[in-house]
Amino acid sequence: MSTKTIDNFFTGKTLVIPSYQRDYAWREHNVNDLFADIEEALAAGGSHYLGTFILSHTDSPQTVNVVDGQQRLTTLTMLLHELIAVVQDPSIKQYFHSLFIQHPISGFKFRVMGENEEFFRQLLDGKAVQAQSDGQDRLQAVHSWIRMRVHTLEQSGEQKTITRWLQCISQMEVLEFIEPNEGKAIRMFQSVNDRGVPLARMDIVKSLLIYYSNRYLDAQLDNHIAEKFGQAFRSFSRIKRLGREPGYKIRQIDRDDFREDDMLRYHYLAFDASRWEVPSGVDFTATSRTVLVDFLRPALKTLCADSEKLRAFILAYTNDLADFFKGLEALVEQTRENREAYLLWVVQDLSATLYPLIIHLHLKGWTGSAGTCDPRTLAELLALVDLRVFKLRGTNPQAGIFNITQYIGTTPVNTDEEKSFVINKVASDLIAFCKKFMPDHLMMICLDEDMYRNPAMQRILLQIDEDSRIAVGQNALDLETLVQLVRGGLTVEHVLPQNNTNFNATSYGFLDQADYALLNHRLGNLLLIEASINSACSNKTVAEKVTEQNLYISSTLRSVHRFVAECATRTPQFGKRNLLGRTKGIADAIVRKWPLNG
Repeated sequence: MSTKTIDNFFTGKTLVIPSYQRDYAWREHNVNDLFADIEEALAAGGSHYLGTFILSHTDSPQTVNVVDGQQRLTTLTMLLHELIAVVQDPSIKQYFHSLFIQHPISGFKFRVMGENEEFFRQLLDGKAVQAQSDGQDRLQAVHSWIRMRVHTLEQSGEQKTITRWLQCISQMEVLEFIEPNEGKAIRMFQSVNDRGVPLARMDIVKSLLIYYSNRYLDAQLDNHIAEKFGQAFRSFSRIKRLGREPGYKIRQIDRDDFREDDMLRYHYLAFDASRWEVPSGVDFTATSRTVLVDFLRPALKTLCADSEKLRAFILAYTNDLADFFKGLEALVEQTRENREAYLLWVVQDLSATLYPLIIHLHLKGWTGSAGTCDPRTLAELLALVDLRVFKLRGTNPQAGIFNITQYIGTTPVNTDEEKSFVINKVASDLIAFCKKFMPDHLMMICLDEDMYRNPAMQRILLQIDEDSRIAVGQNALDLETLVQLVRGGLTVEHVLPQNNTNFNATSYGFLDQADYALLNHRLGNLLLIEASINSACSNKTVAEKVTEQNLYISSTLRSVHRFVAECATRTPQFGKRNLLGRTKGIADAIVRKWPLNG
């Protein structure tokens, strides 16, 4: 351990970010904090502490892995590169470039390994690059912000200011730990991490596993653990990127608070710990803390007396965890090519409670399988469960889903006969789950209540559109058209206005305003329509909506055209009786589409 100035810290070594590290995470406000540190050092006219760096040796004597400090070091390299780029004095430029960017003999002073290496190098070189991950998005945004800040510095103080900044950064101080053993360095990272991104449970779990590998297995699994967690981090970055893309947005995944720790918890609910004879603490209400405190720590402590069992457990757990992350990534990727997957994940927004089960089924290759009790595939039955129980009824019976998930994980399957038995049992359990929480009579009651804000509305009304197309011999909307519609914005429109302040309800067959208020959010008064048309319909009467060319008639959706055609045969076009009749018609169609018995 030693305190060094930045120029000494860079001297004589090549700093490498290993490929297993999580993605770049800093934002513009973190860069502003770094600039503030430098400005404070400039004002003080002396040294300034910049943070701690934990390094580990590699096979090359000059190359060291950056275990902690990658965010600061990556950002600092981008800042130094931009400052050096605008220096006009050739001798100053050459000196700092050789010190911080590229040594004439040993090459680049700082490298980002893995899939970000080429992207980072081209970014620094000012080439046009296309980000392929969230980390690359953040790198690009921060690099652009740094360039703007440096440009402002150059304009405000000219060359003298740029040189002063380079000299000041060179003399800022860092605390350097160099640990020959990478496993120990990673464990140290958990303790120190003084100014980095706050540690997630995933980081702590990774450090805990490396600790046991280090102490009881002679560090044999250190690299394996690091690589598997690196794979999980990269998968999650792609999951988040895929889940927020316009037209493919998955609301559960796009949430800011959906993080790797959620996946750690979901994996715990699907992982079979029973064969290890360890305290599992299995609990369907588990948090990421539960995984660490009630499962992993007791399990590792129990197994550490037997090195072979400990080794087998760590290998199984880390392999399964990486596969689990990869499984969700593959499921989300299916939305790009599979219409049913798109409807389930993007339109229906599958409940996160079902994630452990569907990922588990996917990894076994069973989502497309069907039991003998019902012709529908397990993926279709999951859609049934999600729509009827989690969406329409709005309840979240986690215990039942957890029990099905655990049954799959703990039941040995060695023959085709055993596989068929398990698949049939899962299918039966899913149907029984629906019958318990959402039988047909209760579903009809729910469908006859206020539905406007129900999370199932888009999926229900898209199904009505499909039925309308089939009725006139047309095919359902293909995947490409669905994506275009969702990207453009699909909204739920009230045929009769939801705000009844200036609405004469009695002229539409309602007893009074209160009678209308009880019915205006029912299915029969709701249409799925493009957002732009919905906006244009504001303050329009039903007669105007169904006759003006830029309103309902201009919609791509066949269900809207069908509604217009039905209105054309009636005077008045739409009223209470029509609303009630349409509500019942849609409810009947939904029960037929998602029946308890296929």
